[in-house]
Order: sequence, then structure tokens, then C-alpha cells
Amino acid sequence: MFFIKIGYKILKKDVIDSEDYRKEYNSVSKTYDLWLNEMGRFTDEIINFDYVNKDKKLKILDFACGTGYITKKLLEKNIYCEITSVDYSEEMLNQLKSVTDDGVNIVHSDGIEFLKSTDEKYDIIYFGWALSYFKYDEVFRLFKEVLREDGIVCIITNVKGTLYKIEDIFLNVMSKNQREVKKPMDISFNLPRGKDGLIKWFNKYGFKEIEVKEDEVVFYFETPEEVLQWINKTGAAAGTAQIFKNYNKIKDKLIDEIKKEKYNNGKYEINHRFAYGIFKIK
Repeated sequence: MFFIKIGYKILKKDVIDSEDYRKEYNSVSKTYDLWLNEMGRFTDEIINFDYVNKDKKLKILDFACGTGYITKKLLEKNIYCEITSVDYSEEMLNQLKSVTDDGVNIVHSDGIEFLKSTDEKYDIIYFGWALSYFKYDEVFRLFKEVLREDGIVCIITNVKGTLYKIEDIFLNVMSKNQREVKKPMDISFNLPRGKDGLIKWFNKYGFKEIEVKEDEVVFYFETPEEVLQWINKTGAAAGTAQIFKNYNKIKDKLIDEIKKEKYNNGKYEINHRFAYGIFKIK
């Protein structure tokens, strides 16, 4: 019966939404560097200019930019460009505002609303670690509308299989504590099946892959508390705290489930599986 209720809520779209993600990323904005310090090296792989005309001033969109990791890396490249950095979390953007370069336009906006309203055309769109918070069909269609004819999308995203068993852990806690559940989230439906799934999604909306890779990183922890702390401080499962009426009340129950599901060879582990690459309008 519980899962029927959850399915009904999903059908009625009574689920974690952009406002919930905004709140959660506001709360992790000051600790998000924990994620970037470990995973930024993979994001660096998509920050290259081999497939664009560097002889002209490039118009670049850093979409769902977070604290501005990509924007800051672009500035270090000293490329002749104008950057628009968009995010819905005002606290994440506050971490970026230390960047005072005249070539950066920082925009606080819901991502989809920005794409629908902008009159600009971009040479490059960067999209780092945020695909799972959007409907891919909507965002890729809008990307095509705001790109120039020879424009490219540079993306890094989680894929199915990431955070193995974490979804099950939250579902188990939800089913055992139904009165504490405010609303579910359906983030798992927004992840491609590896790099082949990502290519398929882009091809569907008129993009051709230039180069695409996939990888996985596993982190090991001494205690289940450290696993949950990693999830909470990095935004790795952003939105999950908004599932419950009182997240602090439910933490111990999540830790108990992590003890059961994530212990392996003397350590507690968590995996991040992802794909990254560059796509061009066909």
C-alpha cells in the first residue's frame, strides 16, 4: 500500500521539485568544495576548446553552475569570451560572486525559465553534475534553441548505478516511517544508462557525440555516519533531506540501514558512476 501511495504522489507530481533542490543546495553551499576537491578533475576533462572557433569572442553559458567551478576554470584559461553563469541556489551563487571579472554575468534563476526567456545564442553550454534535476527531453530541446548552429554542449553527469543501494536505503526508511514522509522524489528516472544512454538522449534531440567517456569512483569510510555526512555535505543525493518532515529525526534510521547495506570488506563504501563528454548540433 505504501508504494501505491508513493506512485500516486509521483503521478500527481507531488514530489521533490526545484524549490526543494534550491533549499538543499543552499544548505550545502559552504561544504560543496568537498565534492569538487574529489571530482573536479573529471569536470576538467570537458573544459576544452578544441571544437570551437577561438578566433572570435565566445559566448558561454555555465548552466546550473553551482558555486562556479567551471566558470572559474574558464577564467583561468584566459579565453576571449563572455560567460553567463546561471543557478537557482542563491547561496551557491554567493560562493561565485567573489569572481569580479567583467566577462561574467551571474544570474539567479530557475534553469528552465532562463532557457525559455533568454534571447541570447551561445557557442558553448557547460552542464556540470545537474542533469538529474531536470527532464532531459525539455532541457536538451531548449539547449538546441539557445545554441548557435555550430554550438556544443559539454556535460558531466551521474548515470544509473551511481550511489548503489542509496535509493533502496531511503525507500526502506520511508516505508518504515510513513508518517514522517512529506513527499517522495523520482530522481532515479532522470539518469541515463551509462555513456550509451547519454548519447542516445542527445541524439534524440539533434546532437551528435564528439567524444564521450564514462568512469566510476568509490569512496571508503570508517563509519556509516561518515557515509551519511558525505551525502549531506556534498549534495550527492540532494533533495533527500526534503523527503521527510524532520530529517534530523530520521537520521539514526538512515544510519542503521547504511550499516546493513553499505559495509564491505571492513569499510563502508559509496560509489559515483558518471559519464562526460562533448556534443555538437548535427
